[in-house]
Amino acid sequence: FVATEGSEGAGRCRNKPECYLYATHLRSIFCSLFQDDPKRPVVALLNYCRSGGGIEFLRRSHTRKALGAEKWPLYLMSSCQASHDALVGGLWETWFQQLSKRIPKLLSSDAKDDAMSTNNITLGNLFFESKKEYHIKNKYELKDLVKTFAFPSIFGETNEDQNAVAVRYDSDLAKVICSSSDGTPDFALIKKMQQEYRDGKRWKGRKVGR
Repeated sequence: FVATEGSEGAGRCRNKPECYLYATHLRSIFCSLFQDDPKRPVVALLNYCRSGGGIEFLRRSHTRKALGAEKWPLYLMSSCQASHDALVGGLWETWFQQLSKRIPKLLSSDAKDDAMSTNNITLGNLFFESKKEYHIKNKYELKDLVKTFAFPSIFGETNEDQNAVAVRYDSDLAKVICSSSDGTPDFALIKKMQQEYRDGKRWKGRKVGR
């Protein structure tokens, strides 16, 4: 199923080829499950670093066709992309919070009469709201990652302005790091902010990005 030779000296899976097999195991499990019971719906949340690799096979038309996956009643989610780490908070926390809010509405006696509101409760909507909350709750980690790679040059200096610019930069970054509709960074605003720091519009003095 999976070529594992690349694990030698490679990244976090260095010399551990079994790390590359987990997604293959999941795919085989789903395949066996739907062969035995093709009408059983399955909702799965992959909540671990680089978990997006576990759903990559669903994006490949030839793989879906070979497995018959296009007929699977499967809704598969991941907490991050295939080449990125997950945030520490855990997507399952916000997922189950959103789910617990909506279950009472589905079970209430008024659910049949309120068709409009219940029709809006879909897995896609649940995932969208859960992902948004997931990003917002873990904003601090997203900010720290950005500040690891880009910061005003004054951070490395010792003077009376250092703390002031650090607070200003953190505040400015907090406003844009989760400001897209799904809680992801608004890269257009981040780019604008970065340019304003370079031009000295946000802070007077020497401003550069690294």
